[in-house]
Amino acid sequence: MFRIITALFLLLASAAAASAQGLFPSLWQSQRGALLKILAVDPATGNFTGVFVSGPAGTCQGVPYDLVGRVRGPRVVFQTSRNWTTDCRATTVWSGRFVSPTTLVTRGVATYALPNGRVARVRGTEVFQRI
Repeated sequence: MFRIITALFLLLASAAAASAQGLFPSLWQSQRGALLKILAVDPATGNFTGVFVSGPAGTCQGVPYDLVGRVRGPRVVFQTSRNWTTDCRATTVWSGRFVSPTTLVTRGVATYALPNGRVARVRGTEVFQRI
């Protein structure tokens, strides 16, 4: 029984590591023009870091955001945030899955402060293609 559990654990760990290794280094572009730059990946845990650059539409065009996340098999969860300035300050939590090695489909919830101080949340979807 111990051997079966050990083999199953190693299989799951290697699958997570293989998915994480497929991310580094990589550049992804959304259908709206945003860029997702994966700069570092820990293959043992699936954790990754990088930079998210907002798309060409809206008031915060081409703005960089910190990126941290985790990949497990086909599932991906990551957060983009810009907290070091009042300019374009926002945090977005994304979750999604790889539908192919070059396509990532996500849903996100962006949280930011309105000029009157109230907190706003916007939900959306995004498809990223590896470039």
